[in-house]
Parts: sequence; structure tokens; C-alpha cells
Amino acid sequence: MEGRMKIVLLCACAAILLACISVYAAGGRKAAAGADESVAYRREMAGLIGKIKEYGVSGRGSEFFVIANGGAGLMEPNELLPEADYGSLLQGLDGVMAESVNFGWDMEMDKAMPPEEQDNYHRLLDNARRAGVVPLVLDYAREPGNVQRAYREDRSLGYLGWVSGRRELDRLPEGLPHSDNDLPCPELKKARNYLVLLNPEAFASREAYVQALAASNYDLLIVDAYYGDSPLTRQEVALLQHKPSGARRLVAAYMSVGEAEEYRPYWQEDWKENPPAWLWERNEDWEGNFRVRYWQKDWQDMLMGGPDSYLDIILAGGFDGVFLDVVDVFYSFESLSNGE
Repeated sequence: MEGRMKIVLLCACAAILLACISVYAAGGRKAAAGADESVAYRREMAGLIGKIKEYGVSGRGSEFFVIANGGAGLMEPNELLPEADYGSLLQGLDGVMAESVNFGWDMEMDKAMPPEEQDNYHRLLDNARRAGVVPLVLDYAREPGNVQRAYREDRSLGYLGWVSGRRELDRLPEGLPHSDNDLPCPELKKARNYLVLLNPEAFASREAYVQALAASNYDLLIVDAYYGDSPLTRQEVALLQHKPSGARRLVAAYMSVGEAEEYRPYWQEDWKENPPAWLWERNEDWEGNFRVRYWQKDWQDMLMGGPDSYLDIILAGGFDGVFLDVVDVFYSFESLSNGE
């Protein structure tokens, strides 16, 4: 694990707030920057999600679910996402996550989201719920009153909520899950609780990490596909797919579609000097992350289509679904198009 950067979920609203974005540069060379007026950014992201869903179902030979983190902005048709593309998106999307809807705004623990922003998210998440897409909310709070309020609000609105006391998403909370459930959870719509754990560095070993997750009672586990430099094995994933009682649960693997990560096996060191056309710019907020032109074929080929591609590794591990991160990168491209 030494030298590997932590993976921290981006706030779903963060991309909207990006302003002066530094152009990715290294060795005196710059990756091509700027908006491509010929690209419909939301439609392209919706299309990519659909491809991932279709590829996952085909590769697994059975049900395979897709959750989009930061995908709330896709939850309504408009001039940027026509009705036909919106309808197609709904066929490929099973869940959509929004972060800090109650607490954790502006990357601050326990900070409430401003009411006007919250109203906007409620509208989009309600669209998802009515369309049959499971709305997940991930809040960040430690104050007991805020934790209980977040769960209460989520339950009243029909959201599947989880409140994390750590932004690092690196440990299991103590005690039983909120809305603890001993029944099997064979599909996303039946989940009553979930856990996101993406950074296992705090665990003493790979075995300790897997055993701790296996001993938890969550309906849905969202984890990284890798421990260190090697992916979780099919045997390890199978162990995670059952609660201590033996009841079935779901396990989803993390995959970033909006950014490339230099701590991943696919990363090539010479990209810093000779970036591929799909590599756009450095994300100054997270070291080692680079935004990508997600609609380009070469990037999508890295995600799926070969034995060493990211989604194929996830499928080989036997995961039930995939958790797509940085879906909201389309906001950054739209901001450029608008001259912001």
C-alpha cells in the first residue's frame, strides 16, 4: 500500500463549483485543453453509463447494477439531455448517489448544505426515485444530533442514506448498521443500509480487511476493486457477498469514469510527458488524479473491452455491480463551453 494515494469520494456538487481550473502541464508540455463544441457532454456521459451497464450484464451473464456518484444532474431531461437520451439512461442506471445533501457541505464535517442547494438535490433525487432509480445519499457528520437528523430526513424522503464519521472512508463504523437488516438483499431496491469503504490502509493486512467486511451486517458494500496492487479475488468477493448469518448481500466495486488515477495499474509514467489525447487536466484538489475526455474511445477501451481493462477485472472478481465515480465531470466541460 506504500505510496498509493487515498481514494476519496468527490462531493457531488464539487464539479459545479469549479472555477479557475489549471491546465494540466508537465515537462513544459500541455495536454490539449478547452471545450469541444461538437460534444454533447451530458449525452456522452449518459451513453457511457449505458455502455457500462450493457457490458456488465453481458460479461456477468446475469444481473449487474450500476450506481453513479455525482449523477444527480442527469436526473432530468433538458436541452442538454434530450428525453430520448434520458430514457436510455434510465435503462442503464440502477442507483444514483449524492453526497453531503444533509451534512458535509463544502468538504466540512457536519456543515449543512444551503437550503437552495438542498432543494435542487431533493428535486433531482425525487426524479430518480419516481423513475425507479434508487437514490443514495452519503453524508459526513459526527455530531449525534446531525447523524440522527440525516437518517430521519433520508428515510422520510425515500432515500437510502448512510452517514460517515470519516471523510477518508477507511474504517467500519462501530456497532450495527442503521436500519439493521437480517433479511437477504438480492437486489439494490431491497437494500435498507449500505457502507462505503474505499481506503483499506488502516487494516493490518488484506485478510484482516476482508474478514472485517465479511463480519459486518450491511446490505450493500461499496469497496475498491483492489487491495494494494492486486484486485480482490473471486473467492474474497464471494465471502463478502454473504452476511454473518449467511444471508445474501450485494457488493459493488469502485471505478472512476471521469478521472484517471496515477496509482492504478493502467497508469503509464510517460503520460506525464506525453499525455494521450483523452487525458485532459490535473485535478488540483486530489493529488494523482487527472480529469479525462470520457467520451473518447481510447479511454473507454481502458475501462472495458479487454482482459486487463478495469471493468473486466471487476467482472472477473464476481462483483454484483459497479460504483461509478466522478460522473459529474461533465459540469466542468459545460463550464468551459459557457466561457466560465
